[in-house]
Amino acid sequence: MLPLADTSFLHRYAPRLARHHYKLLLVSLLALVLGSGFAPASADPLLFTALVLQNMVVGVLVFSARRRWLLLLCLLAAAALEAGVQVWGWAALRSLTGLAYSVFCLVITLQIFRKLLSAGRVTAELLAASMCGFVLLGMVGMFLFIAITFFQADAFAGVPVGPTSVQALNYFSFTTLLTVGFGDIVPLTNVARKATVLLGLAGHFYDVFVVGVVVGKYVSRSVEAAQNEAAPPAAAQDKA
Repeated sequence: MLPLADTSFLHRYAPRLARHHYKLLLVSLLALVLGSGFAPASADPLLFTALVLQNMVVGVLVFSARRRWLLLLCLLAAAALEAGVQVWGWAALRSLTGLAYSVFCLVITLQIFRKLLSAGRVTAELLAASMCGFVLLGMVGMFLFIAITFFQADAFAGVPVGPTSVQALNYFSFTTLLTVGFGDIVPLTNVARKATVLLGLAGHFYDVFVVGVVVGKYVSRSVEAAQNEAAPPAAAQDKA
């Protein structure tokens, strides 16, 4: 009889995934952010839910060596909550889905910070990890805005009512992070304004932090390589 939580297949493919896990996660995140925009408005909520769940599945697979059970718990919770929203129409559960996904993002972001701080040199994986952290921050902001609009329907001006509201808040979250707000969506209530300021501060801090870490590692590696190239001639001259 097979155990209920047999995840041995994860260990079989973990070494392969470990070499490219941030690249795979980045592709999954970009599909989540951009993919549902091509669907008709009526199908957008269901497609967006499917893309969120696929992103969480990818996260469980590529980070199976660490925090596997916490990520899996977040995935199962989000799937169950979205089933309640889609099948039974319990719209109030959507904010709890956002909470489960936000915990998932927090766990992944901690792994990303560990990667940024422990990496010895700048690689494609390091750059992909940096991009993943930024996109995850935008997704957390989106679910924060969704939770605010659930409790305060008039929290934002310019957000359409209906299935496209999620995409509008997704757009607003990333324009806030990128500090390119166009003014088409405006926070009206005090809570919405404070959340917008908080997200902008988090995005600015992340940019400064990542640029500082990546540039520091690149310069350190370049100086080390230059010193290694200059060392052999000096050693040979001393020996002569």
